[in-house]
Amino acid sequence: MRIILDTDKKTITVPWNYAAKLEEYNNMVMAIANDPAKKKTFKTFIDDVWRECMSDTDKHLKVADKPKKPNKKDEG
Repeated sequence: MRIILDTDKKTITVPWNYAAKLEEYNNMVMAIANDPAKKKTFKTFIDDVWRECMSDTDKHLKVADKPKKPNKKDEG
């Protein structure tokens, strides 16, 4: 699932079906661990993923490709 952090606008954009995906995740947690304390909220899910990625940025940091300039042929 792709979550976008916009540091300029101070917004977090999640997929339209984020709530359903989080509910599905929590259903799996209950089916496997049967421990309500391990269920995630919007905040705890994002925080956990963020901490995991930041703990090893060599492995988890992805730099986007530089945008390509349009060809003059494509301009019109």
